[in-house]
Amino acid sequence: MPSMPNYYAGKGSQFGMLDRQFGGDESHYMAAYEAALGRIDEPLAQLAERHRQDRDGQQAELSEDDVEHFRDHWLGSWWRGLPVEDLLRAGYKEAIRRAREAKLPIESLWICADEKTFQVYIVEGPRQITVIVFTPRPVEHVPEDTLTEPEPIWVVKAREQFDKGETKVVARKTGGDKGREIIVKQLAYAPDPGAG
Repeated sequence: MPSMPNYYAGKGSQFGMLDRQFGGDESHYMAAYEAALGRIDEPLAQLAERHRQDRDGQQAELSEDDVEHFRDHWLGSWWRGLPVEDLLRAGYKEAIRRAREAKLPIESLWICADEKTFQVYIVEGPRQITVIVFTPRPVEHVPEDTLTEPEPIWVVKAREQFDKGETKVVARKTGGDKGREIIVKQLAYAPDPGAG
């Protein structure tokens, strides 16, 4: 789980896997859409488990820890009382339907904020369909120093007390925001404990 005071943007291994599955050349993602629509009504934990196993000549895309994290946290403890599985399933069904119709790849992004809502946004662009999974903050928190796997995401922001590690200062001080530096920081996530 990412360390954050009120927000997070990321992909992690699970959304990265979906980007690979629904990306690449048109023949790849169009075939992936058909396959996904054929099994999307299965329990999502079961679908994640399928991606943990070598199958059809393809190497496993998720680790056992990835699957456990998705099952125990995403579908379990983090957002009790919210229809997480139903929203993810319905959101990806709609995204796949729109992407198939437009013949475009899908890219996914997780946005976590200090809100009380779980929603799936689908953004139709000229070159891709973007799925934004917007969630409340999880109940568990991981220190920033455990986030060592770089995300393909950078943020430009006023430095906060929890910002550590490699950052690029683009402005020494901001006038109106308590004199904080403006930084560019690459986001990261906690790696699979079983990797490496």
